[in-house]
Parts: sequence; C-alpha cells; structure tokens
Amino acid sequence: MFADTNSILIVGTTNSGKTSFLEFLKSALALPAKKRSKTTHEHDEFVPPAPPSGNFIPHYLETEIDNERIGLTLWDSEGLEQNVVDLQLREMSSFLEKKFEETFTEEMKVVRSPGVQDTHIHAVFLVLDPARLDRNIAAVKAAAANGQQNGAKHVPNARVLGGLDEDLDLQVLRILKGKTTVIPVISKADTITTKHMSVLKKAVWDSLKKANLDPLESLGLDDDYESPDSSKIVEEDEDEDEDQDEFEHSDSAGDTDLPIQGRETSPKSKRQSSGSIRRHKVSESDMKEDEIPYIPMSIISPDIYEPGVVGRQFPWGFADPYDEEHCDFLRLKDAVFSEWRGELREASREQWYEGWRTSRLKQRDAAKLRR
Repeated sequence: MFADTNSILIVGTTNSGKTSFLEFLKSALALPAKKRSKTTHEHDEFVPPAPPSGNFIPHYLETEIDNERIGLTLWDSEGLEQNVVDLQLREMSSFLEKKFEETFTEEMKVVRSPGVQDTHIHAVFLVLDPARLDRNIAAVKAAAANGQQNGAKHVPNARVLGGLDEDLDLQVLRILKGKTTVIPVISKADTITTKHMSVLKKAVWDSLKKANLDPLESLGLDDDYESPDSSKIVEEDEDEDEDQDEFEHSDSAGDTDLPIQGRETSPKSKRQSSGSIRRHKVSESDMKEDEIPYIPMSIISPDIYEPGVVGRQFPWGFADPYDEEHCDFLRLKDAVFSEWRGELREASREQWYEGWRTSRLKQRDAAKLRR
C-alpha cells in the first residue's frame, strides 16, 4: 500500500475548462501502460481511497514522482455559479474540513489502524477563464470612468478588484485560506496572444496583492532562500544573470535599439525557472514593469474532438501544452507535483490541520463545560 498519497481539488466557474484540465492531468501524470500493469500485479491488496463526496468526484491514479511511486487523487467539482457561490463555498469548506475530521477521528482511537493514508486536500487549482478575466478588467475600467465623470474618487458598488471578482474568485481564496493552498491557473492559453496573457497575469497578481492574498505564502518558499539547498538556486540565478549579461552585450554589439522579432517578446526571456519563485518572493517589490509574475500560471488542455492528440491543431499552427513557449503547464507540473510536494503536505499537516484541530478541541471542551 502506498503510504505517500496526494490529493488535489480543481475548482472554477462553469465553462472555465477545469474538467478538461483535470482529464489532461490524469493523462499527463498517469504511469505508462507497462508500469501500470506491473503496479496492479504487485499491489493487488491496494484499494484506491476516497469515495465520491457530495458534488466532489475523485479520480484516482498511480504516478511516479522523482522516482517514487505514489497514489494521486484528483477531485473534480461542480462549476461555480455567481448566484449560488456562497452555498457552493460552504460545501467546499465542509468538504476540506471533513478530511481533517477523518484524521482527527483516527488520532482519537485507542488503537489506530495501520497504514492510514493522508486524505487532506494538499492543494487547490483555481482555474480562471481568460474571457471572464477580460470582462472583469473591462468592468473595472468602466466603473472608474463612471466615477471620474461623476466626480467621485471611489465607486462603492464595484465588486471586481482588478482581474478577480470579489464575490467569486477572491471569495474562494478567502474561504479556503487556512484550509489548503490555492494556486490560480489561467486556462485556454491557446485562445489569446502572448501579450494578452501577460496582461492577464499581471492583472490577477495585482488583484491578489491589493486583496493581501499571497497563495504561496504558507509554503514558506522565501524562507528556503538561505537554506543549504539555496546554493543550487543561487547558482541557477547566477547562470541566468550571466546569460542575461551576454544577451545585453550582444544587443549593444548590434548598435541598435530596435526590438528583434522573437527576442523581446519571447516568453522564455521573461519566464522564471521553477526554482526562482524564491527569488521572486524576496524581490517582488522590485519587479520590473515588463516582468511576468510567477503566478498565476497558464495552461492549455488538449482538444476533446481529437482523442489521442495532446494539444490543439489550428489552421495557423499547433498549440502544445508541453511547449514552454505556449503555456506554463510543465512549470506547474514540476512545481506542484515535485518541487513543492513536500511543502504542500507539510503545510496541510502542520498548519492547516493543526489549526483546525486546536479549534476542534476547544469546541469539544466548551461543549463539555455546558453539560
């Protein structure tokens, strides 16, 4: 039986592309057929955990992360709707707390069951539809324009903060804060241009900063900046700096200030490596105007009309989710399922669960005193 398991919940509004993303994750993370058959033979006694829970449907698979065989549960959820989002978020919060309750119940046993697995939701992917982000940004601009025309400095009825909706996106982040780590992801990267995506990423990141919500703060990634492992990160950053120096030198050697096609707008020239999130956290206040924030990340899901084709074919070209020039899927995959896996599990256990457990014990003691 696998002692090490991970659980990810995927949420988003209706038609945001969350279910397509889930299906792609299943195929991208699943073991090859040859290894799957071997695993099934060796682990006949293993029964996948997590039955369906209300509107949350589990998809279990076995995968291999950093040469380690683990079990992974991807949870699908119903699409969030503006008119019932409060009810949906209460159900979502109860679902996450139910996982804590399972751990709590096991801990309270005199004799605990052997090999009990961690069923906590270690991370949530909040899938954002770029079309809805555009509408949010347009609503903010319209509200600001109306406010200026009316001579008002503020528009009290505006319920959008930058690219994120106060009553939906930010509400998800606030409700789930203290229960899990929420990672915003912009879907359908193949439907907008590189510059458009850059604008949306900045708008979402600015919204998070204004709302005082840092999705990755709980992971303490900036705390590792001076850790023993940071030498590797520093070396990577130095290499990047050297490459940048060479790049700037080559530009000056050309004795021209004109932009070069494919260089100035190249996503790779501005996209940070998976390790540089620590540097980003340390120096985010010094972020250059044209620098793309580390989160949210962008994704492309394969075309459901072309089974077996990983990507989307257009008359003018092919959108490949595994191409770093097209989206951030590889960076997202490496970060969440490899680099941050330990931090996500630790935060779930040492921060979220322990905080909930303390509150749970206080409630139980208070109930005893009232009797």
